[in-house]
Amino acid sequence: MALPKILMTPLAALTQAVEYEGVWFPPLVLPHCLEKVKTFEVREDDLILTTYPKCGTHWMKEVLRLMQHDGHVEKIKRETDPSKNGDLSFALPPDMKRCVSDGIAASPSPRIYATHLPVQLLPPQVWTKKPKIVYLTRDPKDACSSMYRFVNAIDPTSKNNVTWELMYKTFFSEKAHFGNWFDHALGFWNHRDDDNVLFLTYEEMKTDLRSVVRRLEKFLGLPITSEGMERIIEHASVEGMKKTFAKIEEEYENGKMYTRAFGLMPFIQKGVSGGWKANFTDEQRDECNKMMKEKLAGTGLDVHYH
Repeated sequence: MALPKILMTPLAALTQAVEYEGVWFPPLVLPHCLEKVKTFEVREDDLILTTYPKCGTHWMKEVLRLMQHDGHVEKIKRETDPSKNGDLSFALPPDMKRCVSDGIAASPSPRIYATHLPVQLLPPQVWTKKPKIVYLTRDPKDACSSMYRFVNAIDPTSKNNVTWELMYKTFFSEKAHFGNWFDHALGFWNHRDDDNVLFLTYEEMKTDLRSVVRRLEKFLGLPITSEGMERIIEHASVEGMKKTFAKIEEEYENGKMYTRAFGLMPFIQKGVSGGWKANFTDEQRDECNKMMKEKLAGTGLDVHYH
């Protein structure tokens, strides 16, 4: 699948941002789709995965799907149609007139869908119908580094790629796509005690995935057998997911639309914590750590990120 013209280069994707109600978005998120989100019909049995970009979205998606099938990966039905499996806020190529929200609206219950939208732009019915919301975040330094690799993945040698300096500058600015990481994370952190919200971190998943699955089990009311737990741990590992995604690409006609953005850029990368050290200068590291200390001080989230 070819990229839509508006996203023909990584540089264009980063710099041709769209502003909506004070938040900046990539060219895939257009105002008419954001307007549709406002009237999106939420169902009480929905499970909504909310994340900041490059914070483990597809990893958590796989964990949740594995949990639905007690770890039996072969029983998961893969939806390869991006109109039903993309971000709730996205517009759809090639004409960018259709919205993913339309496809999700037509999907049968129970639905699992994901979005990078900040808390204030979620469908308003989220707060009245109270579906389950899982929020996953990650050290912003790692998220920034992951985004840098992701947007340049098609051709790392292209002259139209995003430089590290531009990625760093944009990611930690007020023009960051889907809003600034700090505002995004704190927006959901402020709802961490809501009965229908579970706030998790990428680092917790890396350190003790088993414990995270147990928390999800309790939150979702979805019992997992001891054998199922072992299957989940196996298939949700980086190597396990690579094997699964390779099989999806092989067995499904449009498998790469499930495993890669536009069928091109792999969703699974290194799956590590601390990979940011390969890109950040000492000055950037210190600047970012100072931002985290100042913006997260006294919030409680500084226990996780400092």
